[in-house]
Amino acid sequence: MAIARPAFAGTSGVSLDGEWLFHEEGAAWRKVAVPHDWSIESAPAEGNPTGREWGFYKAGKGEYRRSFTVENGDEGKVLELVFDGVLRNAVVFVNGEEAGRGTRYGYTGFRVPLAGKVHAGENDLRVAVDNSALPGSRWYMGSGIFRSVRLEKHAYPYVKPLSIDIRTGLDGAVKITGVLVEGPGRETPVEKSFKVENPVLWTPETPRLYETTFHGETLRYGIRTIAWNAKDGFLLNGKSVLLHGACVHHDHGPLGAASVPEFELRKARQLKAAGFNAVRTSHNPVAESFIAACDEVGLLVVDDMFDGREWKKTPGDYALSFKEDWEKDLEWIVRRDRVHPSVVMWSIGNEILERNERSAAETTAKMRAKCRELDPTRPVTQALCLWGEHWPDQDAMAANLDIVGYNYLERLTEGDHERLPERVILYTETYPRDAAMTWKKIVDLPYVIGEFVWTGIDYLGETGIGRNFDTTREKAGEHYRNIPQFPWHGAYCGDIDLTGWRKPVSHWRETLWNEAAPLYLAVREPDGWRRRIATTAWSVWPSWDHWTFPGWEGKDVTVEVYSRQSPVRLYLNGRLVGEKEVSAATAWKAEFAVPYESGELKAAAQGREAVLRTAGEPAGVRFTTEKIGSYAWVVAEVVDANGTLCPYADREVEFGGDVIATCSGDLADNVPALSRSRRTWMGRAMAVVRAERE
Repeated sequence: MAIARPAFAGTSGVSLDGEWLFHEEGAAWRKVAVPHDWSIESAPAEGNPTGREWGFYKAGKGEYRRSFTVENGDEGKVLELVFDGVLRNAVVFVNGEEAGRGTRYGYTGFRVPLAGKVHAGENDLRVAVDNSALPGSRWYMGSGIFRSVRLEKHAYPYVKPLSIDIRTGLDGAVKITGVLVEGPGRETPVEKSFKVENPVLWTPETPRLYETTFHGETLRYGIRTIAWNAKDGFLLNGKSVLLHGACVHHDHGPLGAASVPEFELRKARQLKAAGFNAVRTSHNPVAESFIAACDEVGLLVVDDMFDGREWKKTPGDYALSFKEDWEKDLEWIVRRDRVHPSVVMWSIGNEILERNERSAAETTAKMRAKCRELDPTRPVTQALCLWGEHWPDQDAMAANLDIVGYNYLERLTEGDHERLPERVILYTETYPRDAAMTWKKIVDLPYVIGEFVWTGIDYLGETGIGRNFDTTREKAGEHYRNIPQFPWHGAYCGDIDLTGWRKPVSHWRETLWNEAAPLYLAVREPDGWRRRIATTAWSVWPSWDHWTFPGWEGKDVTVEVYSRQSPVRLYLNGRLVGEKEVSAATAWKAEFAVPYESGELKAAAQGREAVLRTAGEPAGVRFTTEKIGSYAWVVAEVVDANGTLCPYADREVEFGGDVIATCSGDLADNVPALSRSRRTWMGRAMAVVRAERE
């Protein structure tokens, strides 16, 4: 996958990814591969100071070391080490001397000038990392040099890093601007304007990317325009588009926070395949390779920059440095990402705790002004919330936004429109179970432009969000009320689990959005069959894609059919169980109470069918592989002799090969992610292995 990171005739780069030496504080040196996350390497432990926010993974201090080469011909060049992200508080040493420091945020990149610090030949590089202010956020962060590193060599003249901006028009007009560094202290604005005839406009359906040269090297770009107002909603290329999106965190499940282009591309493809047309990068800058992947697959991006601001949510979070750092961190994000057509909105905060203070409105105004200074083409949003305060008190802050983000505030929509008819509303977070209600409002109300469900994919940390649990074994309560959650180490609220399996709620959600969605058959787990079930705020009732409930014969099971065709008929072992009409009024869902008996369950509607069969005795393990570049994701499924998944015949699977991580969908399985084997859960487990490049 190509990454849209500009490189120019005057600039060359040498990747410093790959093998480094590393040690955690008090431990021996060992070899690791950068990008690297050391927090994911051990099992979650209840006593770790990261707590439930991080999923009980470890953190702390560590140090990296390697050498790099400066060629004899590089003496007259401007040399810089470029770090795309280090979590966090990095101190960089070159040849034994401190050469620079990383951002305190950790998610933003930084540069280390090397003038007077290096010599021709081999040079020593050390990076000390301090991630011991814990927990540093409300979700799993990871620790270490978790994004790419490179040595950049600039020969005059060269284009100043992060100076590029690209503007396009519907007629194919393209204007590229930048700054050319011609010598020490000499910078000149440069631009290039041209027109693409009969352009294919960039949209989620047609994510067409073009290429052009600018000062000797290649840039990729998309041609599109955006606009917004309360009458027409969100306009992409002059046409109204409804955002059916998902929030995602930056981790990759068993791979932790380490960012490799293949990992980012797989995440974007998963979201796209699940029917989403948009993603909110909650709540921090993601790797540029994820943004590039969204360019390629066609996902609209709400570029989320910060969770909290001035008042801390956890002891070690960004509030420690927000006042001093927000402007330079925001500028880095906007400058890096404004060249990407997928990015359509800047998001400058999420549920900030000081939201009712006058300073909150003032800071929001300053942040919006900075965004608009750097990029006047995209709207600025912020996710607001209400925890019992007087809601209109946040009007002053909201007035400083182009689009107002609502977290779980759909009930206020119509009343707010009456008070403030020009307000454009985006549901920046919604509960999974509210899919039908939320989508109806979006369809019916033009001033509501879309939603981002919490979340698209299960993730590490924020332990216990979305859990369903057995009331005979676990304590009731939400994660944020200090209810013990261990051995849970993650959030089960995603439409997609850590192995890549789409939960039934994902298929229902797609059916609400997509007239062409396929017929889907799901079964609600009977309460009392294996456990007494309780749900939590971000969960839905546990439903599955199987018809295997031994011991429940003769008792009712609720069957759900999601269909855009009507009527829906349900058959059990060839007998018609019932027929029901589906429509927008039924949320394109039909429910049937069916006395359980083993065999074949089939749903049909106007020539479309979906079938579930009762599993027999386990006969083996079926492996399927998804290969992207140098990596492969291998899913193991326990199946019977007919290939039917055996959901409750879990067994240990040895994956072998060059395994770098394993997992199941069970967020209470605390076997270390680096284990070469994994016990299946609901019949499935997954491994990530190194593979031959495509």
